[in-house]
Amino acid sequence: MHPPLDNTATDNVPMNDTQNNPPRFGRLLLACALAVAFCIFTVWFASTYLTDCCGP
Repeated sequence: MHPPLDNTATDNVPMNDTQNNPPRFGRLLLACALAVAFCIFTVWFASTYLTDCCGP
């Protein structure tokens, strides 16, 4: 039916080279989760302990 596909054109594509380009999505996801947790903690701390800092 169809001739076999020749994959020589995709052998040098940098996206397919996992040895030189390891996936970094896990570290990015962890950094974003830590940033969100830090923001939540900061808002909680400020609303719990700093509500009467400047009041009469």
